[in-house]
Amino acid sequence: MTDREKVIEQIDDFKSKVVTLFDERDKLQSEDEELRTAKREAEEKSWASEEKVKELTDEFEKTKQARDIAETELTMIKAELESMTAKANDAESSKNEAVDAIRAERDELRKEMNEINEQLGRVSELYREASAEKEALAEKVDVSDLLAIYITLIETVFYGKPHARILYTLHDVKTAISRKNIASSTGIMPAAVLKAVHDLANANLVKYDENTQDVELTKDILRRG
Repeated sequence: MTDREKVIEQIDDFKSKVVTLFDERDKLQSEDEELRTAKREAEEKSWASEEKVKELTDEFEKTKQARDIAETELTMIKAELESMTAKANDAESSKNEAVDAIRAERDELRKEMNEINEQLGRVSELYREASAEKEALAEKVDVSDLLAIYITLIETVFYGKPHARILYTLHDVKTAISRKNIASSTGIMPAAVLKAVHDLANANLVKYDENTQDVELTKDILRRG
């Protein structure tokens, strides 16, 4: 091979290497661009991820706060429920006690009413006996004497009974008295006073004002001077 041929061969080989280098350079540039694009996309994804993490963190904090508030409210509701349950139990117990007390007062009033009816029967019998004796002896019985007998009976026999004591008290003062004062002055239970006042009002012996709770005598039975 001549020198010329060798030089040409070397030139061709060099050209081939240069072309290869250019191809590799273009390939590297293309890969570099791809890497830049991938890097930019990765950075964008990273920024998006950071924003998402921040949003999730904020949402978590809000959820945690809401949970804490809900737990606090739940605790308060439980405490209020326990308090209401305790009050309901106390109210139920008080109601039962009140019902038992009312039943006891009712039974006592029934007992007293039976005793009053029995005593009134005795008074009626006494009056019939006195009338019969008057006719038998043809004597004039002084009405004031009979009245004195009835007053004595009221003072002695009926002194502990609500109806008689209320009437006797009203005759003494000859003016309207509050139901509260009647209870305090006679020592009779308020419930028994109220029952007796209504009974006397129904019998048109007293007048009772529901608003002022004043009791006023409407019929002067004793007719004292």
